Amino acid sequence: MLQPEAVIWDFNGTILNDTDLSTSAINELLKRRRLPAITRESHRNGFRFPIVDYYRGLGFDLEKESFSDISDEFHYIYFEGVSKCELNTGVAEALATIKGLGIRQFVLSAAEQGMLDSWVKTVGVHDFFEGIYGLQDQLAVSKVDRARELMESFGLAGERTVLIGDTDHDGEVAKAIGCDVILVPIGHQSHERIKQTKCRFVDSVDEIIGLVRGWE
Repeated sequence: MLQPEAVIWDFNGTILNDTDLSTSAINELLKRRRLPAITRESHRNGFRFPIVDYYRGLGFDLEKESFSDISDEFHYIYFEGVSKCELNTGVAEALATIKGLGIRQFVLSAAEQGMLDSWVKTVGVHDFFEGIYGLQDQLAVSKVDRARELMESFGLAGERTVLIGDTDHDGEVAKAIGCDVILVPIGHQSHERIKQTKCRFVDSVDEIIGLVRGWE
């Protein structure tokens, strides 16, 4: 791979190790509704975009309650633990290595913009990024439109940009904006789910670091 001019990072599950927290928060919502609990692996095997489809598949009755209310409830629980989440293994080194090569870095997330800004600062990686792009609400429908806005706002060329993420939706976003993608199944989707995307993937962020060093 030729050295790109820009790297766009997904945040939750890719930079931030929050899979266990998310699973726990969802289980609390399920418990309150007397629905079956999930495991970390069943979460990773079932998680998908738009998020509303994932919740529907878990048994939430969206005819009786709005997804907006469910999302608010989830985030209230999630907020209580997110400050204790750490970076995924290898992320700090990868960010520093890419910065050292003079490559521009950005965050693109399905999280609400204000929350995303707060989380990026909380884990101490804010200064690595030239731009941080989240959504206008907490419903996590799609990142495609925001990705296009990011590309246009910063004058990024698809053929010189790489997106790093942890879900099949990141692969869809990369295709929509015409950039390369590297998926790493350490977050919200399992190795088997990622393998089915036909996208390029590695098993750890350490492997991404190896690719990055090859760009030199």
